[in-house]
Amino acid sequence: MSNPLLRSVSIDERLRFLRDGVVCLRKIISPEWIQLAQDGIEQQRRAPSPYATVVDADPLYLLIDQMPSMKNGMLQRVVFESGAGEIAKQLTVTRRLRWIYDQLFYKGRGPAAETPWHQDTSYGLADSHRIVRVWMPVDHMPRETAIEVVRGSHLWKTHYGLSGSKIEVLDDEFELPDIEANRSAFDIVGYEVDPGDVVVFNYRALHHAGPGVNFNEKRRAFAILYADDELRLRHRPSLLPGPLDTAGLAWRDGQKTGDFPEVFRAV
Repeated sequence: MSNPLLRSVSIDERLRFLRDGVVCLRKIISPEWIQLAQDGIEQQRRAPSPYATVVDADPLYLLIDQMPSMKNGMLQRVVFESGAGEIAKQLTVTRRLRWIYDQLFYKGRGPAAETPWHQDTSYGLADSHRIVRVWMPVDHMPRETAIEVVRGSHLWKTHYGLSGSKIEVLDDEFELPDIEANRSAFDIVGYEVDPGDVVVFNYRALHHAGPGVNFNEKRRAFAILYADDELRLRHRPSLLPGPLDTAGLAWRDGQKTGDFPEVFRAV
C-alpha cells in the first residue's frame, strides 16, 4: 500500500517526540482522509456505540465514543489507511505496529467542557510507554480548547491515578497533582491546530484539553492508539471496555498484543 501522507516525519520531529513525549506534525494528513474522518464522526454522532458517553444539555454538547472503528467502516478506514499508523511507525522507527484502541471526541458549538489532566495508563489496558496516541483534529481548534501535554512526563517514574475519580488506586499509583492550579510549575506545551495537523504523544504523558468556548460549529477529533507486538496487556480497574473484552476473549496479565492478531490488527 502506498504511503498516503502528505509528507514524511522529519528527524527533528522524531527526536522531539522521543525527548518531549509529544510533537505536533503540521499538514501531514491529506484532505480526503480528514473528510472521511468528519463523515465517520458525524455518523457516530447519529448512532453512538453502547460504549459512548453523551452529554446533551443545551448549550453544552459532548460525545466521547470508545472504539468506534470496530463498527464504523469510515473510521476503520481512517485507522488503517489514512497514514496515521505510518506516522506512529516513523516516530518510533518500528516496522510494524498494531491498532489497539481508538476514541472520538465531539464538543458542540458554545461552552466546551474540560477534559481533566490524566495519564492514559490510569484507565487503559497497559501501563507501557510503548503506546503511541495519534490525535487527529478535523476542525480548527485554538490552543485553549485543544490538547496540552506536560513535556517530558512520559519519562517520569511516577504513575498517577485519575484525579477526583472513584477508580481504585493501585499500589504503584499516586494522586495526580493539581496541574491546572499550578501551571507555572509544569512545562506545559500546547498547539493551535487545523485539519491536516496531528498531535502525537506518548501514552504515559500527562495531558488534558482545556475548557473554553467553541466559536466554530464543532470541535471534533479522532484519536488512534498504536503499539508493537511486544506490548504486554494488564488487567486493571477500568472505566472503559477493552477490545478483547468486547470481542469476548479471555486473556491473562502479561500477554502480548501479538497474541491476538485477529483483534489487534497490524498497520
